[in-house]
Amino acid sequence: MTMLDNLQLDGKRIWVAGHRGMVGSALVRRLAREGCEVLTVGRETCDLADQAQVRSWMRDTRPDMVIVAAARVGGILANMTYPVDFLRDNLLIETNVIDGAHAVGVEKLVFLGSSCIYPRDAAQPITEDALLTGPLEVTNQWYAIAKIAGIRLCQAYRQQYGSHFISAMPTNLYGPFDNFDLQSSHVIPALIRKAHRAKLAGESGMEIWGTG
Repeated sequence: MTMLDNLQLDGKRIWVAGHRGMVGSALVRRLAREGCEVLTVGRETCDLADQAQVRSWMRDTRPDMVIVAAARVGGILANMTYPVDFLRDNLLIETNVIDGAHAVGVEKLVFLGSSCIYPRDAAQPITEDALLTGPLEVTNQWYAIAKIAGIRLCQAYRQQYGSHFISAMPTNLYGPFDNFDLQSSHVIPALIRKAHRAKLAGESGMEIWGTG
């Protein structure tokens, strides 16, 4: 069962925010099999970090549903190098889209989080009630803090306004249109690229991370 199986999609206008990313593009491909109209917009037309642009675009297009797959993402090195960008940009994107969805009366919003929102030393397998029970992994804490804020913002809109805004946590993803750059990618695509490169070169081993 997927997050789309229980939704009534026929005839709906669904905005996939972040449609050019790995998750967003996968959602667009999946939604193309449903009887709905998929809405997308590029940054050149609507910068999601700009509240006025987001509000204006949403007023013009009037989506029935929104899936928030847009985010500034990256691996360990990128997170440690650009902490301000990861925290600020993600806070702006999610706040503008979620607030805009409320302003134009969107029926349902799904905010996509990340497994990094849970404590670094959370018991395995991780359960939802582990959220905010311990310190985060320091290497991606800025991204995690922004994602936690997005989850709580959805909860706040539900509590204050009764909005049908929910969150889902896709974890350890990889696939078409993923980022395989060794300086900015996540663990799985980086490992795939390293293994592929080692095989092509006929090498007997590969470096995992650092001196590993």
